[in-house]
Amino acid sequence: MAENRGLFTSDKAQAYLALEPEMVVEHLSERLWTVSDGTCRTIFLKGSEGIIAFDTFGTPGRSRAYARAMEQAIPGRAVTTIIYSHDHLDHAGFAADLAPAAEIIADEMCAKVVKLREAEGQLQPDRVLTGAENRITVDGVELVLLNPGPTHGSGNLAAWFAEEQLLFSSDTILANARYGLLPDIHLANFVRFMRGFLDLDWDTFVPGRYGLTDRAGFVRGCDYIEAVQEACQQAFVEFVPIWAYEPMHGYVMNKLAGRFGDLDGFAEHVGLTAIRIVHHYLMGGWSLEDTPEPGYLLADEVQL
Repeated sequence: MAENRGLFTSDKAQAYLALEPEMVVEHLSERLWTVSDGTCRTIFLKGSEGIIAFDTFGTPGRSRAYARAMEQAIPGRAVTTIIYSHDHLDHAGFAADLAPAAEIIADEMCAKVVKLREAEGQLQPDRVLTGAENRITVDGVELVLLNPGPTHGSGNLAAWFAEEQLLFSSDTILANARYGLLPDIHLANFVRFMRGFLDLDWDTFVPGRYGLTDRAGFVRGCDYIEAVQEACQQAFVEFVPIWAYEPMHGYVMNKLAGRFGDLDGFAEHVGLTAIRIVHHYLMGGWSLEDTPEPGYLLADEVQL
């Protein structure tokens, strides 16, 4: 059987799309779980009747593995709701394989991008949210879904669980330095909006990748991104060849290893992160993404 392709065009991608990795599930509270395929991570909840799943993972095979993990954690319940944390296919690309009959909830910007993209397997949201904060009831569960502004992807929704003192914000701050090239983080606003979450009462942070962290780890993650931004600006002052990977890698390594060299993935990734950040200062970002309100780009052109 052919797998939903997302945006792949080569038949050779079928093996990748079909792979069903082992999922690791951790029970966080009576109603809340987190699950990871080793790289990507998300959360799901027990509702009154069904399961509320955040995201779908990034292939049909991973979606099926995710569905099995939820069934094992909450036997006898079907996924009745999917909440897209943001538009990216590696997190929310395959609702058609996870639970095609589920209600899908997403931010308006995310919904507009999904509509325009028309990726195979990524279903259009049924319920569209707007604004910085939405307090909604889904299958008997009260949810607080937050979009502070441009952070990562389009229409990134964080979820705050006051009872568990827990915050979920996909693909934003990490518990390590594995940010890579950051092609989809809106750097002009990113850390400012992330630090805004510190106004809320929470102790546990669930990112969209890798391991969990606490409030102190979250703050250090914000500090790290700001430190790389500062080092990249200093590279201009010192006439480092900012367009070349090796000089930038060596420069930021030297500047930041004392403070952040212990972070997992620092040596392998800080150079890539620096190249991306340099682009922000040199050219203003990628297209219009780093303007203060990139949501305006699709505000009137796309009708849901």
